[in-house]
Amino acid sequence: MKGWAVIFEENYVRDATAAMFIAFSLFVFPSRMPRIFAPDGSVNKPPPGLLQFKTMSQRFPWHLVVLLGSGFALAEACKVSGLSKWVGAQLANLDAIPSYAIVMCVCIMITTFTEFTSNVATATIFLPILASLGEEIKVHPWYLMLPATISCSFAFMLPVATPPNAIVFAGGHLKVKDMAKAGFGMNILAVTVLVICVNTYGVAMFDLHTFPDWAGPAGGGAMSSGNVTVVCRNVTS
Repeated sequence: MKGWAVIFEENYVRDATAAMFIAFSLFVFPSRMPRIFAPDGSVNKPPPGLLQFKTMSQRFPWHLVVLLGSGFALAEACKVSGLSKWVGAQLANLDAIPSYAIVMCVCIMITTFTEFTSNVATATIFLPILASLGEEIKVHPWYLMLPATISCSFAFMLPVATPPNAIVFAGGHLKVKDMAKAGFGMNILAVTVLVICVNTYGVAMFDLHTFPDWAGPAGGGAMSSGNVTVVCRNVTS
């Protein structure tokens, strides 16, 4: 972030800082033009702000903040605790099954995982693992990473899965079991269509059945962690 952020330490001010600054300013700016003196000479009270804390605290969906925050916390816990590395080690044994079955397993696993965490957090955790897995089992890394990235958006079952789900759930007309029933069928259908598409025109477009030279040790690996994060942010957003 450029501009006035340069007067602070690097990465100290982010996009969220500007958003919070605007939100807090609503409590400061008056709701109408202030007039200090009344016609009779008395002093007027200052006008109320554009936003009152009492109104905000009553109407603000705090449960959504807790719901989404817990999803980000869970994703961070998976990385800090080493769970993501453990999952990657378990996936290394998938070289004994056909490649299309590996894609199916990856899609199902990520579709399940993204029901509890955000799309970007899920992709950030799994894409570097799948890139390394492709190198180890000599499968084109994109053959695993492309369907995995798209599967991060198959969050249809739980309110915590994605902000749109949480917004709909906040309306109060749906229960968790209602979303889970409808979302389960959508997940099955979406994964099936995705696997078919990847193994048909996806293979033809990107030559996914050929192990590329750049994916080997001499090529420097399938993709760096920073590039993976940028790609997953663009695809899942």
